[in-house]
Amino acid sequence: MFRVLLLSAVLVAAALPASARQRPEGDPGYVDPTRIEELVRSEATLEVNLSGSLLRMVAEAAREDDRGLYDLLSKIRGLYVRGYTLTGDDAAAISARFNDVARSLSASGWERVVRVREGDETVHVLVKALDDRIQGLAVLVSSPGENETVFVNIVGEIRPEEIGRIGRRFRIEAIDNL
Repeated sequence: MFRVLLLSAVLVAAALPASARQRPEGDPGYVDPTRIEELVRSEATLEVNLSGSLLRMVAEAAREDDRGLYDLLSKIRGLYVRGYTLTGDDAAAISARFNDVARSLSASGWERVVRVREGDETVHVLVKALDDRIQGLAVLVSSPGENETVFVNIVGEIRPEEIGRIGRRFRIEAIDNL
């Protein structure tokens, strides 16, 4: 999964100018990916940054094939994914740090809608809502047994029933099955 996403992200990002990769930092649904990088203290093996003109280009490409996806992407201001492959001791420590991030987001107005603990895997799904509309989604997945950690942030107006569509289209397993 990581390899396919990584290759796709690298190919798309390499074809675009730096100005196409700006982040919507002022948006209420935005979580700064550098916050996760500081916690993990490891280089991401997967990095996806879709915003601005790049996101509009991806939305436009979907217009003919998938009108629903086009409508969804037209309302999103950013999609950020970080994936990390970790060593054994680091993986357990990162899992604890992700729990801290989820608590911190909850304390700052994000609502935890899903928390799953199965074996050593933990999944947190949080939403940022304004005026009864979802403005952001954050997914934190920690799998120490598989030495993988994934962070996903979708910024913009999101209809919950369409989140899986984003995961399937971009092959982001962490949100595909929500």
